[in-house]
Amino acid sequence: MLQIVETEIVLFISFLISSVAGFAGAAIAVPICTAILGLSNAKAVVNIISIAFNGTITIQHREKLNVKELIPVLSLVLTGMIMGAFINNFITADEILIRILGVIILVITLIRLIYNKELKLSKPVSVVILLLSGIVNYLFLCGGLVMVLYTSTRYKEKELFRCNNSFLFIIQSVYMCIMQYFKGIYTRENVTIGLIGVVPVIIATIIGKRIVGVISQKKFEKIIYILMIVMSISLLI
Repeated sequence: MLQIVETEIVLFISFLISSVAGFAGAAIAVPICTAILGLSNAKAVVNIISIAFNGTITIQHREKLNVKELIPVLSLVLTGMIMGAFINNFITADEILIRILGVIILVITLIRLIYNKELKLSKPVSVVILLLSGIVNYLFLCGGLVMVLYTSTRYKEKELFRCNNSFLFIIQSVYMCIMQYFKGIYTRENVTIGLIGVVPVIIATIIGKRIVGVISQKKFEKIIYILMIVMSISLLI
């Protein structure tokens, strides 16, 4: 029971942060939930939540959605996820994967913190980022942290960024859901925890939408970056 309560609190806070910033929900939730549930269960729970969360965001900003434009992006990301599945055949130990996740979170956060919106991506670099996003998403369900390097430069308007980002995450989450099901990762326990978490996460999304126009986005993002640096270091220790 305590595990369920702890997990739901983590999910609520993580996706409240994500609903304001437009990213980092899974990147915050997965490492902390891993400490509570283990990596496989954490990925299963967060994936269920991601579908509900990103579905809500997409519906809220559906008028900004451009599916046709996102098809080439999705093809690269899904290719990356297939590559991630191949890599996962050789790296299976949670201890190694968690440390790799710590390095990825630290590097991406430092890139975002140092370059922020001044980052300019060439087409080859964009392709590499989207492939890497798919790989990271398959292994850790945190591909959005990498993808935001692309989407933040591609979509300058906040609502456009949030909507297209969320739609991309939905497709990835559904794909992961299918893969996790056939690998037998879903259990009665982690599905129950995930379904219980849907309601508080949707509430967090609604609250986040109200907060967006009140606080300074740049200051809020800096707080997130500091939190993620601390978290990534803790994963490496």
